[in-house]
Amino acid sequence: MADVPLGELVTFTNGRSHPAEGTAYRTYGANGVIGASADSNAGPHSTIVGRVGSYCGAVHYSPEPCWVTDNAIIAAPKDGVNPRYVFYLLKRLGLNRYRIGSGQPLLTHGILNRLSTVRLTRAEQDSAASVLGALDDKAAVNDRIAACADELVRAKYATFAARPSIRIGELGDLVRSNVPAVEIGRDENYIALEHMPKRHMWLSTWTDASGVTSAKKRFASGDILFGKLRPYFHKAGLAFADGVASTDVLVVRPKNPAHRGWLLAALSSDAVIAHASALSDGTRMPRAKWPDIAAFAIPWPGDAQARAFDEFTAALAARVESAAAETRTLTALRDALLPRLIP
Repeated sequence: MADVPLGELVTFTNGRSHPAEGTAYRTYGANGVIGASADSNAGPHSTIVGRVGSYCGAVHYSPEPCWVTDNAIIAAPKDGVNPRYVFYLLKRLGLNRYRIGSGQPLLTHGILNRLSTVRLTRAEQDSAASVLGALDDKAAVNDRIAACADELVRAKYATFAARPSIRIGELGDLVRSNVPAVEIGRDENYIALEHMPKRHMWLSTWTDASGVTSAKKRFASGDILFGKLRPYFHKAGLAFADGVASTDVLVVRPKNPAHRGWLLAALSSDAVIAHASALSDGTRMPRAKWPDIAAFAIPWPGDAQARAFDEFTAALAARVESAAAETRTLTALRDALLPRLIP
C-alpha cells in the first residue's frame, strides 16, 4: 500500500470564536462539546481536532452540523473520502505527539497536511468506518441511557420541591479519609475533576492511580463526590467503584444508605450548586466549603418517600453502571481494532 499526505484526503480549517447564542447546534472546543449556539460553521460528519492547549490533538466527531471554536480545527473529507473514516484515521495517528510549543501546545494546518498515511480504497475506508462506528454507536446509546436516567431522577426530585425541608448535613457526612501518595496502589481507581462530567450524576469514568504523586481522598462505591473547586462547573455524582479522588473533591457518605438517592439528587441539584457557588471562597479559584453545603436546607418527602425514591434511583443507577461497563468493553475493542483496520 502506498503512502499519501494527509492533506490529499482531508481539508483543515480553523474554527471561529464567539458563536451566536442559541441552542440549535452543538458547540465544540478543543476537548469536545462545550455548549450550544444558534449558528453552525462545520457541516455534518465533520471531525474536530483540538488545536491549542492541553487538549491539543484530541479528536471528536459530529454527525450533525455544529459550531467549532477557534480552539479547534475542522477536518472535512475531500471528495471520495469516507467522512467517518477521517475521524478514525486522525484518532489512529495520535495527533498530540505532533504538537509544537511547550507552554502553549499547538497544532497547525502545515503539520497536519504533511503527515502521511497509508492510502486505503474507498471500500476499505467504508469497511473500517462501519465496524468501528458500530462500536461507537452502541456506546453512544449507553450515553443516552445515562443522560435519560439523570433527567428522570432530577424530574422526580423536583416534584417534591414544596415539601418540608431538611439540612444536607442531616443526611450525609463528609468523609475525611486522606491518604498519602505512598499508600495509594498504582492500580487503584482515581477520579479527578476532569473525570466528572458537568451536570451528570453518574461517575462512570476514571483512570488508574499510577500517575498520582500527592495525597488524595479515599472513597467507596456508593459515596457521592462533589467538586468543590469552581463549584459552578456543577460536578457532583455517584461513585460506582472504590478509589481515591482529588483533594478538590468532597466525599459525602449517606448517614442512612436508604437515603442515598435523595442525597445524590440534592447534591447534584441546581439549587445546591448555586448555593455552594455563592458562598465559595476565592476569586480565581473559588472553593466550596462543606459546612456551607451541610447547612443548606433541601426538600424532604419523609422517610418512607425517601426510601421509595432511593429504590427508584438505585434501579436507574444499576442500569447506568451496566451500560458504562459495556461501553468500557466496546471502547477497548474499538481501540484494539483501530490499528488493524487502519494501518
